[in-house]
Amino acid sequence: MQPGLAAFLTAFLYEIISTLPYRVIAYYPFRKQLRFSVGIIAFVIGFTQLLESAVYAWLAPNNAFWGRIAEYVFAVICFLIFMNTIKISRWKLLFIYIFLFDYIILVRGTAFFIEARLFYSEALTFDTPRSVLFNLIVLAVTMPFMIRYLQHTKDLAFQTEAPSLWRVIWILPGFTTLIVMMYTSGISPETVWQLRFFFSRVLLIVCMLGIFNVLLEALSVIRHEAVIEEERVQQESLLALQRTQYSQLSRHMQETRQARHDLIQHLRIINSFISTGSQDALRDYVENYELSLPPNTNRSFSKNYAVNTMVSYYAEEAEHSSVDFTAKLNLPEPLPLNEAEFCSMLGNLLENALLACREVTDVAPYIRVLAKENNQKILITVDNTSSKEPVIKDGQFLSSRHEGYGLGTASVRTIAQRHHGSATFRYERGVFYASVILDLSL
Repeated sequence: MQPGLAAFLTAFLYEIISTLPYRVIAYYPFRKQLRFSVGIIAFVIGFTQLLESAVYAWLAPNNAFWGRIAEYVFAVICFLIFMNTIKISRWKLLFIYIFLFDYIILVRGTAFFIEARLFYSEALTFDTPRSVLFNLIVLAVTMPFMIRYLQHTKDLAFQTEAPSLWRVIWILPGFTTLIVMMYTSGISPETVWQLRFFFSRVLLIVCMLGIFNVLLEALSVIRHEAVIEEERVQQESLLALQRTQYSQLSRHMQETRQARHDLIQHLRIINSFISTGSQDALRDYVENYELSLPPNTNRSFSKNYAVNTMVSYYAEEAEHSSVDFTAKLNLPEPLPLNEAEFCSMLGNLLENALLACREVTDVAPYIRVLAKENNQKILITVDNTSSKEPVIKDGQFLSSRHEGYGLGTASVRTIAQRHHGSATFRYERGVFYASVILDLSL
């Protein structure tokens, strides 16, 4: 085999083996939040990896500097692909990706340092099978920690909705990484052999861990406060619902008393017809009385009392607002999750739907509700007419009733994410579609 071809193939395989595992690690915590199928993402990753390896193998044997530049360029390309293939805020992904990049720097730098210390020579290169072996050894030792840490970071990121914070939280770790790379980017035997090269990378990851732990602790506090606020909102919603139910019950009691009074009058009239033997007049009176009776509005939507009460309330409110309301709920009587939490989520969806329908004037407004439980998953869809498209900023809906973000959809997303699910919202041709999936198997 010709020397040039041998060098190319060696560098090509080196780049694949020493880079591809990190791509897999990056996607692993988000395996359930992919925008596309695993096959499509695997194809994109594989194609990008082959292209990167080919460019690196073409440049690196002749000029190691340009080989590193190629790696950095493809790191940006892969990051853009990463950002657009996972269903999570891009600012959150940037925050997580920086830590992954620092981890790559640590692993490869440690492997280079160990190899240089053991086999130092002026002709030493770091794209040989031996270099691959050292990279894989360091990776195998540190990978379990990294996967757990990424999973923990991802879970906290999912549970914390703070758009203004996520837009700036990456700056400190990002610039710290940039400074280290500016002063220790050279990969030569003389540079790698020195202790400062190794310690700069170790201190970088230590610094990053410190920064991330502080930031994650802050996120945890924010999330805890958000949970408290959410519970407060849930309690207020339930209290408001109870007050409304009490008002409805009082109205029904008044209607019952009125109906009893009317029934006594009707019985007197019927008794007089019976006494006089006026059968035809009695028949006509009874038929007219039946026509005057109000329709039976006592509907049962769910076996679960709390859910049925919630849906019945909004069904009656929709009827009073001339909104066509239909609901099909196939849920177990004891819900597999907290009733207050579920009712809060469903109540937010129905409240937003009813408010939107009340503003519709050009078509007949309607609300369609579907909820079912299957294979330890709960699916909820609420479709409703809407006269205008909602405004979205930083991935969140702006409230139409007050300044700032809408609390209802944010609360629904938080509850869905807490149960390893998702909440999606879209507007299309005068209809707003809300879909929620809760995964209760985890």
